[in-house]
Amino acid sequence: MSMQGLDPYLARQYLLHHAYSPSVSVQSSHNADTRIQSAVRHQEGFSTLSILEPYGNNAKYSVTNQAFKITNTSLITRSYPSFPIRFQSCLVEQLSVLQASESKSNSNKLRQLFSASSLEELMQHMASTDDASNSLYLEFFAKVISSNRIVPFETFNHPVCQIFVIDFHADTLPSLRQSIVDFRNYNFPKYFQIDDLLMHVFILYDPNIASEVDITSFQSDIRRQLSIQSSSIAIPQLDDEASLITLSKHENSTIEEDLQRLSLENAKVQENLIQIPHSLDSTIKQKLYEFINKHLIPHMTEKVRHWDDSILAPKKSFTGRFFSVSKKLFNNENNSSGSGQSNTSFNHQGNYYHKTSVEQTIRKLADWSLILKDFKYAYSTYDLIKKEYNNDRAWAYVASTQEMCVVSLLLAQTQQSIQITPPDKNTLRKIKHDIVEPYLDSLSYTYKSRLNIKTYGIRASLVVIELLLCMCNAYNISWWWSDLIERYLCKCIADFESSTSNSAADVQVIRALLYERLGFCLGNCFYSSLPSTSISKDAKSEESKEGFYRNTNKMAPPSVSMGLKRERQASLWYLLSIKEWALLKNYKQAAHLLHNIESCFTINELTSEWYDRPDVLLGFIKRQMEISGKTDE
Repeated sequence: MSMQGLDPYLARQYLLHHAYSPSVSVQSSHNADTRIQSAVRHQEGFSTLSILEPYGNNAKYSVTNQAFKITNTSLITRSYPSFPIRFQSCLVEQLSVLQASESKSNSNKLRQLFSASSLEELMQHMASTDDASNSLYLEFFAKVISSNRIVPFETFNHPVCQIFVIDFHADTLPSLRQSIVDFRNYNFPKYFQIDDLLMHVFILYDPNIASEVDITSFQSDIRRQLSIQSSSIAIPQLDDEASLITLSKHENSTIEEDLQRLSLENAKVQENLIQIPHSLDSTIKQKLYEFINKHLIPHMTEKVRHWDDSILAPKKSFTGRFFSVSKKLFNNENNSSGSGQSNTSFNHQGNYYHKTSVEQTIRKLADWSLILKDFKYAYSTYDLIKKEYNNDRAWAYVASTQEMCVVSLLLAQTQQSIQITPPDKNTLRKIKHDIVEPYLDSLSYTYKSRLNIKTYGIRASLVVIELLLCMCNAYNISWWWSDLIERYLCKCIADFESSTSNSAADVQVIRALLYERLGFCLGNCFYSSLPSTSISKDAKSEESKEGFYRNTNKMAPPSVSMGLKRERQASLWYLLSIKEWALLKNYKQAAHLLHNIESCFTINELTSEWYDRPDVLLGFIKRQMEISGKTDE
């Protein structure tokens, strides 16, 4: 029997859409926000970003015959049905908040990726809704991987593009120029590579007032005077009789943003949905599709090819390797002589490489290659630069690169759109014992002990677990990874419990969800079919010799090979999850999980079996749920 739970390939899709997708910074003028508000019903005080955020997920909001063509460094072009992007608030605003928090703490120490107590609070709220049973673990996973925090040692949250949104009727070319100058003159962190940012302009206009000729002329002026490409979006005034569609306002939202939204909703200050005309919906989807295909993807592929030719190829050459070894030897001699100075561009006090350094650029090259779905190239690049980081003792970079080595390798092995040869046992052994296990153990130690940011290690473990489950499904090798998955899920539970300051009771919902995932992983784990044997299948029909005991309850050998042992283990983890929900008095979630242990226990009624005694966990839970059901009636 297959256990019900989140399909790991759906988790993989969420990972590519919400974590490893291009980040786009949006800066809109006041006039542009006013223009957008005039086209939306009953919405005041929100920005252009609010309406662009949902459309970044073009797998959900797509156009007809949508296709995104990406050419990799080997000049092989592949077409993908979706290429989601993440619209974020203005980069200057994000960095201002980040710098303010760092100056307030008066420390260069790295901050946690998320707060475990805040995540628990959000999950408790989600678990109380009516339709949370099937999607709760997916929401939990999405919140763990969704982050807009900009850090030096990974560039997924470094914006690929900066978009300036202006109103054609109220904003002028000099005001746009001033906005761009102010943006470029901002004091960016020393690790942020501003020169790699794509600058683009969105022009909003009323089609009933301005003509296509006027807009085209204005775009030509922008291109000629500012050397920036632009896109025009028609925003008509709202028609009371127009058909409307509803959008969510919290696509790619973080834990803190969701908690803030919930508090505003409870105070009835802010609504959760946006209603826009159907015609505007079609226009935005089409314009964003053109922007991604004509500007964003070409910009990224061009940069990747340039970095590959000018930086990575020389580094891979014999001469480049010779100088790398020489540099390492001379650095070791300098350190052993007591000089204490090493010839490196890594700033140990600030925990970053300078933006002009080769190491920072190669890290961005690997990240962008993964975003462009060139997973094998990304893996080789991560593996190459990891050695440089290790020599410089840049521990945050080392741990992050080890994480991405594992992730990119597993993403390459689980691509459904490409025919991949199933790995043999030697390859599986190398992946497991030489890459996955040592890298995860090393990065977990680094994040937890060296850097004191264990939440990054939790995220890495959960991501790798879901990708290992994808590999189990793709090649039917769940028996190969089940022990590793179980170990790292148990480790995540322990790390969550130690992340809270009060007690283990502070993460009850998180613990229940991870217990449930453990049950799903083991419940769907089956050993390979064994060859038929001469052993009789029916023990009762065997002739018993005098003096020998005959076990009439002996299992048939084929049943043993079908993974019943794993189902009993899975039932134990499901029972522990049900116990957590029962302690929280959330009997709806507990009842939802009871169906996953039907193969081992009778769940519809109390029986005379040992497991239904009142002092045994299942019997106690059944009685509590029975009392709760009578109380509800």
